[in-house]
Amino acid sequence: MEQTPYLKTEIQDERVQFMNALEAKLQYISDVKQAINEDNDRKLFQLLDRKKYLNKIEEQLDAPDNQRDFRMIDDLMESLSHHLAQRLIQYLSEKFPFFYYEEDTRGVYQLYFGNWWDRRHFGLLDPITVNFIFDEDEYEMLSRAVELAEEGRRYHTNVIEDTTKSNEELQKIVDSQNDRDQERAQLQSELEKMGEKPGMFESQENKARREFLKQRLAEIRNADEKALEVPKLIADNNAIILNYSKEDTILIYEQRAINDQFGNFEKFKMAVQTLYHDYVAQLDDQPLSKNGGRIHD
Repeated sequence: MEQTPYLKTEIQDERVQFMNALEAKLQYISDVKQAINEDNDRKLFQLLDRKKYLNKIEEQLDAPDNQRDFRMIDDLMESLSHHLAQRLIQYLSEKFPFFYYEEDTRGVYQLYFGNWWDRRHFGLLDPITVNFIFDEDEYEMLSRAVELAEEGRRYHTNVIEDTTKSNEELQKIVDSQNDRDQERAQLQSELEKMGEKPGMFESQENKARREFLKQRLAEIRNADEKALEVPKLIADNNAIILNYSKEDTILIYEQRAINDQFGNFEKFKMAVQTLYHDYVAQLDDQPLSKNGGRIHD
């Protein structure tokens, strides 16, 4: 190229490289389109994340990625997620039969544990990455419940026991009403005989006794006032116990479902970790284009 009078360096002609790059992008788009047309999900996963596919499926640790290519279609993620979810959820219904899904917006799948009453929202399913995104708090509760089950305890055992003891103490306040009534009558009678105010020459012993009577009567009045609140306090505590008991029951259902399917919690965790490999590896692999969708080598 001739040098212009305003430019002191030579401009290289890179049209060939530029056209090759454009052709590669077009080839990637074409391969994605072909994978969808041919319903070839395995090839589609390879095109969406080549590095992950080669690493997990073909065990190539130093595999190059193709995320620059992937970014060309990142505005289609909702549709791609919806497309890939169809076959994936059918597979999961057999491998993880206790998980259920709800597509609240296109391509976004809410994950629920179980189909029983008060089932828990457990996170999200990401069909693009073939991954469960568990709610951290819910998963931690289940994990801890598994540990406690080995000790013969439930997740909410301590708080239920403490609340039950609190109810027992509250009930004692109500049950002792007759005793308080009798004691109050005796104390008031004694105080009336002594008089509300001490005499000029009254002994210290009588003064101390009068103060004790007044203090004890005040304590009885406080107990009577609390007794009026006891039914509501016990009802509130019972609601707490019921709620925690329900949660423990749900956790038992979840553990039973996992054990029925996998044998134990550790095998369940391993199945979650290897989900991408286990699912993608069993998909049919059909060739797309001449280069098998491999571009930007």
